[in-house]
Amino acid sequence: MDSTAIYSEDFKIRASEVDTSGNITYSAICSLFQEVAGNHALLLNFDITDLHKKGLTWVLHRMDIKIEHFPTWRDDITIETWPAAGDALRAYRNYRILDFEGNILGVCLSYWMIINMKTRRPTRMADDILNTRLSDRKHVLPVTSNKIPKVVEASSQKNILVRRSDLDMNQHVNNARYIEWMQEPLNDGQISRTKKIDIIFMRESVYGDSITSKTQTIGSSSTLHQLENHNDEIIALAKFDSNLSSL
Repeated sequence: MDSTAIYSEDFKIRASEVDTSGNITYSAICSLFQEVAGNHALLLNFDITDLHKKGLTWVLHRMDIKIEHFPTWRDDITIETWPAAGDALRAYRNYRILDFEGNILGVCLSYWMIINMKTRRPTRMADDILNTRLSDRKHVLPVTSNKIPKVVEASSQKNILVRRSDLDMNQHVNNARYIEWMQEPLNDGQISRTKKIDIIFMRESVYGDSITSKTQTIGSSSTLHQLENHNDEIIALAKFDSNLSSL
């Protein structure tokens, strides 16, 4: 398969993927992104199962998500994705969400790393991945190295216990759960107004961990989010925004 081509899949939004207002949730969006990325990687022969044979696995380091219009229950959407070259330790993957007429509803730029499954430390990209000719088309959002500020004074917080159902095939908490946990201290209005999420995944979380989700309001349109484990280690940071310019 041509690794520079855009890969796409069609979906109909299910009742289990929407919130109380009928809009698709961010966690459902992230799950769909993960599905199409995995299927595309399988076709390109650098699927997670291929890496597992080498004692390696993909991990998501950062996601920058921007949603202009949220799909609702039973809407038909298309998710497009394509990988892009990074460096020896990082790769990028772009996503676009389209409605049935081809209008862009949202975009996402994700940052990926490969880790050694025994040491759980980042490792150099395999040569077959580095040597693959990836797309050089423009990213859907600018690449950033900006740090996300820590929560200094929490305006609200919630405690969460990690369940077995929160884990994925890497035996750690799935990235979509991190966003769910970050939303827990917010009220319904803050959640429904969120149009952009920039999240950095810093540490793994496993079954039995006790997590504290902290939120700090910044101005009238932004909130900072911080997840800490029971060892007071920060496992993820994010910034949620409600004001956007057009995509």
